Amino acid sequence: MLSLVAKHPSDASGPTRSGERPLQSLEERELVARCKANNRAAQDELYHRFRRVVAANLYRVLGDRGELEDLVQEVFVIAFRGLANFRHEAQLATWLYRICVNVAFGRMRSRGRRPPPIAVADLEQASNQSSATDRPESPERALERREDQARVYAALEQLPPKKRIVLYLHEIEGRDLTEIAYLVDSNPVTVRTRLFYARREFYKILTGQAGAAGGGEP
Repeated sequence: MLSLVAKHPSDASGPTRSGERPLQSLEERELVARCKANNRAAQDELYHRFRRVVAANLYRVLGDRGELEDLVQEVFVIAFRGLANFRHEAQLATWLYRICVNVAFGRMRSRGRRPPPIAVADLEQASNQSSATDRPESPERALERREDQARVYAALEQLPPKKRIVLYLHEIEGRDLTEIAYLVDSNPVTVRTRLFYARREFYKILTGQAGAAGGGEP
């Protein structure tokens, strides 16, 4: 557990003083305010409230569980250090996602190699949010969809990190250019240019017109 969010004997998950509400019932702004005041119990609550979301965000971008726990810890270390500057211009989940994207980008660059292949079974589990009332697809269609997913993610893995991230955020998560610019700490014009080249390289890979998609990044 992070030292920043570790529980201390004097901390508790419920009210710390008479009349205080339990931490689990606090709204986001109040929880953030207590974290800024170095309330360890509040920091612990924030960590547990967002830990699974942060882990899922990192895994979807990186497709690698090998160092996932270490990267989750890194995200929260950065978050708690920078929380004093958080002014609620965005939702806390979006602000944390921005940190996830930057941590994932740094990890991609430091690897110096292609990331490990993403497990199609994990993709299937992560993306299958259909309700029980949906008509079940045929085995043939399920196999075809898994093969399509595998091809898409294999092609993404060959893109340079900056291009891979903007293409993933736009095409898979459906985020617009302004939001992507915020997440990658850039501007919409640069994101649009990067997205154009990313799409071009991505489809070349899919059609077998290119091997590894290197090239200079805008």
